[in-house]
Amino acid sequence: MSDANGATTPNGTKATAASAFRWRYLLVFLLVAGPIASWMLDPTGFLAGGSWMGLVMIHLLVPALDALAGEDDEVPLNGRTPLMNRLLPLLCLPAWYLLLFWAMALESRASAWGWWGLALSLGASGGILAINAAHELIHRPGRVERTAGAMLLVGVCYGAFKIEHVRGHHLRVATPLDSASARRGESVYAFIPRSVLGTLRHAWTLERNRLVAAGEQVWGPRNEWLRLAAASAGLALLIGGVFGATALALFLAASVVAVVELEIINYVEHYGLQRLQLPDGRFEPVTPAHSWNANTGVVNAFLFNLQRHADHHAHAGRDYLHLRSLPQAPTLPLGYGAMVLVALLPPLWRRLMDARLARTG
Repeated sequence: MSDANGATTPNGTKATAASAFRWRYLLVFLLVAGPIASWMLDPTGFLAGGSWMGLVMIHLLVPALDALAGEDDEVPLNGRTPLMNRLLPLLCLPAWYLLLFWAMALESRASAWGWWGLALSLGASGGILAINAAHELIHRPGRVERTAGAMLLVGVCYGAFKIEHVRGHHLRVATPLDSASARRGESVYAFIPRSVLGTLRHAWTLERNRLVAAGEQVWGPRNEWLRLAAASAGLALLIGGVFGATALALFLAASVVAVVELEIINYVEHYGLQRLQLPDGRFEPVTPAHSWNANTGVVNAFLFNLQRHADHHAHAGRDYLHLRSLPQAPTLPLGYGAMVLVALLPPLWRRLMDARLARTG
């Protein structure tokens, strides 16, 4: 793609002025409209997809469209982000809770087939609408945006991610210390529990150490780990009290699916990449060589350019519209949408990735 205001950056990517609203990022809200419309048209789930539509959209339609649409090298050049583009991740907060409570209200009318469709679709949508949008927000400097990110994570019972990702993962990425960096030869099925437990534990350690250093009570209201966990527990009690036990089970199942979706993305993003340990015990600085990138247009639109991951690690506070596709970063053979599916088949994953990993040096 090109633009009348286009220019070429020093790294060779196409850049455009950030003056006009970028409409493609509205695609993420199809994850609300699509499932709701599908259920209204087809509550049985056998024709238009019904409660399964969210899962179908994310893991079949989006990867297929991504492959057809191809590469996207447009990056804003100017510093100012259009206001509406800045607001879009914030709008994921009401969008997620609308979808969540719609599913809870619908749950009592669902068959067993429909219940599992709701759980998987809601969870898959939560991995994007809740967790990915939260990822964008928790890196921003504004308190309102960081709080909105926390509230999104509360909605999938993974508040610890806010603490560990910003204060842990970004410092320890691509080292043996980072539970969110997959090791060479490690399957996604071994990685997911290791990463989740590591996130919970390290987030607690970070928060405990912060409070001790400040002379505060660890088991008190200033402990963000506890506050976020309590908020998720409160949300679960609200859902159970208003909608019943099976709706509570649906919420918990969808939260597990959303977290698994995140962790598969984590697996894809850093698989096998390692920073060298220096003689003094420290690790070399993070470089573009320590994140797997993809630059396909459809998935970039749905994930707020998360696939430009090397630049995100170089500039964690950089707005999603300004992330660059760095040619020196190792590149995945397919976009994240397809690679998530490949990761579920370890022999195919290793066949595609291990030789590519060896070429990174």
